[in-house]
Amino acid sequence: MLDMTTTGTMHRESESWSRICKRITCLWALFVFLSYQNVADAATTYNRNAQTAARTSPTITTGGKTSTRRVMEPAFANAGTTPGIEIWRIENFKPVAYPKSDYGKFYTGDSYVILHTKERNGVLSWDIHFWLGTQTSQDEAGSAAILTVTLDDQLGGDPVQHREVQEHESQMFLNYFKSGVRYLPGGVSSGFSHVDRNAFEKKLFQIKGKRNIRVKQVDLTIAAMNKGDCFILDAGNDIYVYVGAKSKRTERLKAISAANLIRDQDHGGRSRIHMIDETSSEVEVQNFFTALGNGSPAAVPDESAGGDDEQFETAEARSVTLYRVSDRSGKMEIQAIAQKPLLQNQLDTSDCFILDTVDANLFVWIGKQCNKKEKDESMSKAQGFLTSKHYPGWTHVERIVEGAEPSIFRQYFQTWQGTGELHPRLIRSAAAKPTPLAEKSGGEIPEFMPDDGSGQVEIFRVENFELVPVDPENYGKFFGGDSYIIKYHSTDGKWIIYIWQGKNSSLDEKAASAIHAVQIDNELGGKAIQIRAIQDNEPKHFLHIFKGKLIVFLGGHASGFKNIKDHDTYVQGETRMYRVRGTSDEDVRASQQPPSAKSLESDDVFIVENDNNAWLWFGKDSDEVEKTLAHGFAERLAPGAAPIVVAEGEEPAEFWDALGGRTPYNTHFKATKQMVTEPKLYHIHVQANGRIQYEEIYDFEQEDLDEDDVMVLDSLEEIFVWIGKDATEFEIKEVQKKLEQHLKTKHREDAVVITVKQGEEPELFTSMFPAWDPNLLSTAPAYEAAKQKLAEANKSIED
Repeated sequence: MLDMTTTGTMHRESESWSRICKRITCLWALFVFLSYQNVADAATTYNRNAQTAARTSPTITTGGKTSTRRVMEPAFANAGTTPGIEIWRIENFKPVAYPKSDYGKFYTGDSYVILHTKERNGVLSWDIHFWLGTQTSQDEAGSAAILTVTLDDQLGGDPVQHREVQEHESQMFLNYFKSGVRYLPGGVSSGFSHVDRNAFEKKLFQIKGKRNIRVKQVDLTIAAMNKGDCFILDAGNDIYVYVGAKSKRTERLKAISAANLIRDQDHGGRSRIHMIDETSSEVEVQNFFTALGNGSPAAVPDESAGGDDEQFETAEARSVTLYRVSDRSGKMEIQAIAQKPLLQNQLDTSDCFILDTVDANLFVWIGKQCNKKEKDESMSKAQGFLTSKHYPGWTHVERIVEGAEPSIFRQYFQTWQGTGELHPRLIRSAAAKPTPLAEKSGGEIPEFMPDDGSGQVEIFRVENFELVPVDPENYGKFFGGDSYIIKYHSTDGKWIIYIWQGKNSSLDEKAASAIHAVQIDNELGGKAIQIRAIQDNEPKHFLHIFKGKLIVFLGGHASGFKNIKDHDTYVQGETRMYRVRGTSDEDVRASQQPPSAKSLESDDVFIVENDNNAWLWFGKDSDEVEKTLAHGFAERLAPGAAPIVVAEGEEPAEFWDALGGRTPYNTHFKATKQMVTEPKLYHIHVQANGRIQYEEIYDFEQEDLDEDDVMVLDSLEEIFVWIGKDATEFEIKEVQKKLEQHLKTKHREDAVVITVKQGEEPELFTSMFPAWDPNLLSTAPAYEAAKQKLAEANKSIED
C-alpha cells in the first residue's frame, strides 16, 4: 500500500533479485505450506515449478554479480493501474484473465489470483488474494502462490497478500462481489460460456449470509433445504427462487440478485426466474417441487437445519498475542512479547513478528531491516501455529510489510502513528485541527453541536431502577456513583437523550439508565438521538447545556441540597479537591477528586479547600484560560474564601498537609489525541442460535446500511449504533450487550456511544460516508419492486 506522503504514480525503482528471492522464499513458506496437510509434497511441487521458471528467466548483472530475474507474466502487464478487481485463473501454471462476466463464479477444482486496486486522493493501493478451491490440485495451488509473489513484485512489494480458501473467505474478499460468490463443481475443463438450456442438468443452490453471500450447490433434495434460508433451483429454462418462511427481506433481495447472476452468466439471460414465497399460488409452489423432484412446503426442514456459517470459535480466555521471530541471541527463537493492549513501538524494524489474533486471523509482519533467515523462520513458524494451536487449515493468513500495514492489522494496537486514509469528515476538518486545550478540555465529539445548549432540559436520576426527577435548582450537580438521563429538546426541535453514567455507578444502574432511555425514545416516537456519556468524557454539546455550572461530586446521590455544602459527601473539617477544565465560560466544569497529591497532574488546574484555606493550584503545563476559569469556579466551590494561588513547585507546607503529605504524581504533559483515520462499519445481526455475528464492511458506502439489522460505525473516537427500521427489539438489546463487552475488551469503556435510528441520522454520522442521500433507503428497491422487475424480465423472454 502506498504511503499517503508519496506520489500517486506507479513508477518505482527496480528491486534487486536478492530481494525478490527473499520474498519468494518467505511467501512460499507461509502461503503454500499453509495450503496443504502434506508439507513435503507441497515443497516438491514448489521446487519443480521454481526450477522451471529459473530455466526460462534471463540473467542480469548487478554490482558485478550475475543473477536470474523473473520474467513479468504477460497477463499481468497492466495489472493494478485502475481501481477495481481483476481476476486470473491458473491454467497450466499460467495466469489467464478471467472473463468479467464470470466474476463471482469460482470452480472448486481451480485456483485463482484476485487483485483489488483502490484509489484514494490519487494514490493507488492493492490487496492480492489467491483463492484455492477445495478440489484444486497442488500444482495449481503452488502456481497461484508463486504468481502472487510475481504480481506483488511487479507492484513494488506494497500490496497486502491474503490466502483464501473456498467457503472460508474473508469478509474483505466477499465484499468485492456484491451479488455473492458462487461455487461450481469441476475445474478449468468444466468452464463454459454457452449452455443448451434444454439439456442443462438441474442444480440446487443454498444462499448463505446476509450481506456478503455465498451461493453453494447442495444436494438436489428437499432434505438440503430449510425454512430460514433462500434457495435457487436452476432448471435451465426456468430458475426458481424459493424463499424460506423465516428469511428476512435483505436475504430475499440477495437471493434475487444471485438468481439474476445465474441467469446472465450461465444462460445468456434467456431463462425465466420464478419467485416462490408466501404469496405464490398452490400451482406455482407445486411447480417448484415438481422441478425439484420431491417434497412439499410442509416437508421443508426447520430453520435450525440450515446450520450456521462456519466460524472459527476460540475461548474467551485467550488473548491477542504478539510474537517476535529473531536470531539476535545467536539462534532463531520465537518469543511471545506482549498481549493486548498492544503498542506500535513493540514492533522492531530489525525483526519479524507474528500477530495471533485468536479469531482465525494470523499476520506475519516483516520489518524492513530484518535478515533473510528471520524472514524465512517467521514464515515457517506460521505453519507451526496451525498445528500447535489446533487452528483449522483455512485460518486466514496475511503477509504484510512494515510501512504498508492495513487497518485490519493496526486495529489490534492501542495507538498507531503514521499516515492513513482519511475519511471525508476528517479530511474536511484536518485543516482546522483543534488546539491542545480544546482537545483536552473542550469536550468529546466537538462536531456535534445541534444548538448552543439553550434548549429545554429535564434531568432524571436512576434510583432503585426507576427514574426520579432532579430538582431544577440542582441541574448540573452530578454524582460519580450514579447514572442520569438528560432529556433535551433543541432549539430546532430535535430530541436528544443523554445517558450520563458516573464512573462508580453500579452495573444495574447503568443498565437501567439505558433501558429508560429507550422507553423515553419510544414515547417521543423513536425520533431521539441517544448518546451515552461517561463521566469526564462528556460531549461538548452536553457541557454547553450547563453553561459552566457542571460539577461532578464523589460518592452517591443526595436526597437533595440547597447549597454547595449541603450534600451527602460533604464532611465538615475534611479537605475537598476539584479538577477544573474548560475552554470558556460555556464549557468549564469541575470534577471532585480524592484529596491526595496523587490526584494532581501538571497539565491541569485544581481547587483544594477545607474549612481553613482554599488554594488554586496551577500545574506547570496548565493553560492560562483554565487558570482564569478556575478563579470563577473557586467562588462557587469555596464561597466566602479568598483562594491562594499556588504554582507547581512553590507549594507551602500547609497545602501538602491538607492533602495528607507530598507524594509522586503525574508530571508528564499528556500528548494530544492523534488524528483519527479510517472509521469502520460493522454489520451486526443475531443468528438463529442467538449468537451475534460481526461482519466488517470494507470501503463502506451508504448502500451498505441494512435496514433489517443493527450496524455499528466506529470512528475510533465515538461509536455509532445505527438501528434499521426493521431491526427487532431482541436484536437491539443483544447488540447493545455485545457492544459493552467489545468496548471492555478494547479498553474503550469511556467511549461516547451514539444511538441513531434509520432516517434520523445526524450530520456527525452521515459525514462519515463518502456521500449521503437522505432519500436513498426510502427509495431503494424493495422486495415487491424486485419481484415486479423479474416478472417484466420474464415477459421479454421468448419460449
